[in-house]
Amino acid sequence: MAFNSILVGIHRAIHDKVDPELEVYRKILKYNDVPYIELDSSDLDFWEKIQTITHFIYKWSHAHGDHQIANAIIPVIQYHYGKKCFPTWETSWHYDDKIKQTYLLHAYGFPICEGYVFYHKSKALEFVKTTKLPLVFKLKNGAGSMNVQIVKTRKEAEKLVNKMFGDGLSQDKTSFLNVLKTLNFDFYKVFRFYGIKFRDNFIQKYRQKFWLRHKNYIYFQKFLPGNDFDTRVTTVGLRVHAFRRFNRKNDFRASGSNKWDIDPSHIDMRMVKIALDISKKFKFQSMAYDFLLDQNNAPKIVEMSYLYGGAGYPDFMNGYWDENLTWHSGRFWPQHFEMIDFLEIPDLKCPPDLDYDTNYKSVSI
Repeated sequence: MAFNSILVGIHRAIHDKVDPELEVYRKILKYNDVPYIELDSSDLDFWEKIQTITHFIYKWSHAHGDHQIANAIIPVIQYHYGKKCFPTWETSWHYDDKIKQTYLLHAYGFPICEGYVFYHKSKALEFVKTTKLPLVFKLKNGAGSMNVQIVKTRKEAEKLVNKMFGDGLSQDKTSFLNVLKTLNFDFYKVFRFYGIKFRDNFIQKYRQKFWLRHKNYIYFQKFLPGNDFDTRVTTVGLRVHAFRRFNRKNDFRASGSNKWDIDPSHIDMRMVKIALDISKKFKFQSMAYDFLLDQNNAPKIVEMSYLYGGAGYPDFMNGYWDENLTWHSGRFWPQHFEMIDFLEIPDLKCPPDLDYDTNYKSVSI
């Protein structure tokens, strides 16, 4: 099968390595004989090539360099060159920014966990003197719980305020104990984490760094006690999947724990309905929502992300609900569903050998 009226442009990964997410799209396109070209916005002929394509893919990550590029080119490509984009600006403008997500969902009355954002040090210090503790401190960017910490005392809160309105914090800067917990006491991963930092700071100083310092703001989130797990609900179009992620041992964080329950009968269907409603409202192409329960047993979203999952990650691994909340059993790939919707090819085939390297193959399910 050939699709001569389609030409897909795929923007390369910023870190000059093979990106497993992009490799999945390439495999799907190749398997279906859908033509595509490679793009790089640093090339002098980039905008000339943009005029030749019909569809543009830039599955950008949470590295600050990717944010810088995506924020500059996606709105122009989508709105001024008229190209179909994945992700669209609507899907991704709030990606990896918990503050934007809080503002957006709060504006429309969706059940976002209460967040407190301050851009003035004096107001932040005034808040932490009187507010109920504990709170959860987060940088607006970040994944896998690396920069998430519980704040139990006013002294801790004030120290964080002074830090964020002083020298600031780098996204990869965290305490040794926090690194141990976040990486599930996997000492190979801990050694690798610090090895990369040592290399980039002392051996290969010329290497492009991915993280900027966060400063001149602070973001707290209300702490919701009594949650031994969160629920990750993911949508692609009007398809939805969900699974539970259990907390690390002696920790309140679930993201990155790699301990999952994928039984659909254990899912709170209120969360599935809320996720579908939000994705419909904002026309999100894909989205992952992380839910907790508040003190009244009501679902609350703590953050969301258009980029999620991968081979070995459980999204759509055992089936999905449609928009009528009817369950369809089977092994599905979110990237395949994304391309069906993006290219508007309902019978787009999924490669039978679709797989790729991932950090999530060694998990407890």
